[in-house]
Amino acid sequence: MQGARFSYWHGKRSHKVSLLAKVGEKNVPFEVKYRSADNSRRALKGLLELCRQKSIGHACIVTKSLDDFGLTPLGDQVQILRIPASLLRYWMG
Repeated sequence: MQGARFSYWHGKRSHKVSLLAKVGEKNVPFEVKYRSADNSRRALKGLLELCRQKSIGHACIVTKSLDDFGLTPLGDQVQILRIPASLLRYWMG
């Protein structure tokens, strides 16, 4: 992501998001779930809170498994894409 600024986000009740990339006026949150494949609503509280608070429609979960790629169906207004860490690393250079 060229020209991106990266930060960390911390919300209410200790909810957090691992990485928040800001490109121009667009925010792209990344939640790192490298140890387990827990993509449940409970495990993603911070990510969902941030997306609702800032009206973000797309987010990413960075996972460990190469086979774990696709959309996470949570039924929210936000589309959450699971991306293997190795693929994200390749994309980011």
